[in-house]
Amino acid sequence: MASKRGLGPRAMRDIELATAAGRFTVDDPKLALAVAAGALLGLGNLLQDEPERDHAAAADRVTEDVLRLFGLPADEAHEICQRPLPDITGGALPDSPA
Repeated sequence: MASKRGLGPRAMRDIELATAAGRFTVDDPKLALAVAAGALLGLGNLLQDEPERDHAAAADRVTEDVLRLFGLPADEAHEICQRPLPDITGGALPDSPA
């Protein structure tokens, strides 16, 4: 989480921007990032322990729960998690070195 590269800084940026825009109600962005990271680690552990579990559905559910925890209304968090993922094949990720 403290790394200057990778997902941590991008997640922190997104949490701070969403909070500044009034989308999230987060008092402590670092703590919010720790909560999101903990949810991700917990999900990974659960999926390893229960390989028969629907990985995609579990990931969507955890994402929805974290969005709600950060202050999004339940219906909006659900709608966001139902959207298709962007196609990232053949190109650099946003904010990634080419």
